[in-house]
Amino acid sequence: MLCMNETDVSRRRSIWWLPCLLAGLAIASTAAGQNQTEAAVEAEEYAAARTTYRVINLGAGEITELPAINARGQVSFSLQTGLGSRGFFYDGTASQDLGTLGGLATYAVGLNNAGQVTGRSTTLAGNEHAFVWSPGSGMTDLGTLPGAANSAASAINNLGVVVGTSEGVPGTPPRAFRWSAANGMEDLGAFTPGLASFSSATALNDAGLIAGNSDTTAFDRHAFAWTRATGLIDIDTLGSRYSLPVGVAARGQVAGSFVVPGPGILYHAFLWTRASGMLDLGTAGGTESAVIALSPNAHAAGVINLANGDQHAMSWTRAGGMADLGTLGGSSSRALAVNNKGQIVGLAENASGDFQAFVWTAKHGMVDLNKRLRRAPAGLRLDGALAISDNGSIVASSNAGLVLLKPGRGHKGAHAVGPVVAADLVKVGASVDASVSFTDEDLVGTRSVSWSWGDGSGDQAGKVRESNDAGSASASHSYAAPGIYSVTATVVNRAGRSAAVSRKIIAYEPSGGIVGGSGAFMSPRGAVRTAPIRSGKATFSFVAPSMMSAKAMSNEGQLHFDVVGLSFRSENLKPVAVQGARGQFEGSGTINGMGDYKFTLATTAGTAMAEGERGRFSLKIWHIDPATKAEVVDYDNQGTGPGASGRPIVEGRIFQQ
Repeated sequence: MLCMNETDVSRRRSIWWLPCLLAGLAIASTAAGQNQTEAAVEAEEYAAARTTYRVINLGAGEITELPAINARGQVSFSLQTGLGSRGFFYDGTASQDLGTLGGLATYAVGLNNAGQVTGRSTTLAGNEHAFVWSPGSGMTDLGTLPGAANSAASAINNLGVVVGTSEGVPGTPPRAFRWSAANGMEDLGAFTPGLASFSSATALNDAGLIAGNSDTTAFDRHAFAWTRATGLIDIDTLGSRYSLPVGVAARGQVAGSFVVPGPGILYHAFLWTRASGMLDLGTAGGTESAVIALSPNAHAAGVINLANGDQHAMSWTRAGGMADLGTLGGSSSRALAVNNKGQIVGLAENASGDFQAFVWTAKHGMVDLNKRLRRAPAGLRLDGALAISDNGSIVASSNAGLVLLKPGRGHKGAHAVGPVVAADLVKVGASVDASVSFTDEDLVGTRSVSWSWGDGSGDQAGKVRESNDAGSASASHSYAAPGIYSVTATVVNRAGRSAAVSRKIIAYEPSGGIVGGSGAFMSPRGAVRTAPIRSGKATFSFVAPSMMSAKAMSNEGQLHFDVVGLSFRSENLKPVAVQGARGQFEGSGTINGMGDYKFTLATTAGTAMAEGERGRFSLKIWHIDPATKAEVVDYDNQGTGPGASGRPIVEGRIFQQ
């Protein structure tokens, strides 16, 4: 398709041309034709304002890459499962696992209108290779450029052409690649030669224009445009140190963000065309701006950073310029996707500080999607809208996992399952009660509900209560050992279709003190060091013995931390200092199931919340470069901008017992 966002995750959108509203009206008078056209427009706007959505469950688990949706309503997505990150494809009826290239992890990052998925997957040898997957052919390994060990795809167009980066061994610098079934993997080159050079392809369109960035002779990293006729062209004419394209529109416009020349690091959104060159799109009164998504008709969406440290969703069109989309009553919002009809989706805080999924249009402004659900299961809450197709279907994250929202009235929906309801914290050996609700507009009925408790104890049948088109199920369990467990409920209707939802529960030893917590916060810009523009929702769960109990207990704590593109797991969280509501911890773990990473964690807990202040969570993750022995920071949400240090927890809690 045509565009992708700054997280190197493709934002695919179809090319659907609006039908001419005047077609077939030639026999009517001019006045009559005008009246009918105005009536049709008013009817469409009224329908848009009143749109409701039915809910379809896609999958349970933390999101490891942003999903994509195509013109046919098919979805590609990636979730953290018990086996690691896995890629999935929803064909309009059911979701299926894409499999792997022999390893444990798959990340789906792009989808075209033919139903082809691209991304990266681990091999049996532990390397990552780019792939293309299709329902008929399964997963194809795209290999690497000569001399490289790894490759990763970032985008695919409707002709099946893939772009990305190939790298990974000493002596072979990272290089942007283009892959097609006819020509295989081609090296797109770089601005400079030698081992220290770099290039990466991030987006393309159906006409063959590819965008990315590459290192210059001045040691800057500039955006490029590539065609077979022109080769690699440096399109950064604004004198920046760093620029990154995130989307290519159908007519060749390239959009992204660049670092403004001068002291400090400030990002501005840009748009490039062959005719006008690279244009600074401004900040709409803020201090910074960034493009996250671009539609095929060159409507850009992203964020504006304000002077007080807040972040707001933004829209940009050539006709209207840049606009601040506001919030849902809270301090921050973020636009993640835009379609050809000018609908923008994302997440925004409400007056209580909770994330809510939204859809925005120029006519109706920002609308909370939670207020537009039809016959949703009890307790379901949408916390972010992540992708949107031209027909208005939306992929959203929720407390019941990843869901698809299908607009329209007059047709019945599928078996929709709500969140698992259970205590966050349970003592080892004590009973934990869990329940789940569901709806069934088709009145097919429920065949069974089974529970998996995440501790290897096997599936357990749940007690089902059902009346008309709604029902619930419950079950109980006790844990034999402390830890962080995923509780999953799988609901199967009588037609054989299933939907699974899950949540995490922390089990702890009743003897001795513990410190722990679970929740979410807005990860600030700059925290993910490999993608400095990226920010968004991060989730965490952790549990550890307190200082006193640590001396008497041999077990160590656990930490689960997830933000799109980075999944961190530690099994040896150790307390360094715990005093009252504050705790400091350290340990080691893996990112995306690999490597040896160190971390430090600082938390502010419990008592502050009684005073009206939310708890805080500050995390730094790093590794040691094997060649230089230098410390390389991978994630740090402290000191990355105004108000960034120790970002407040938006939902959840930190506790000490």
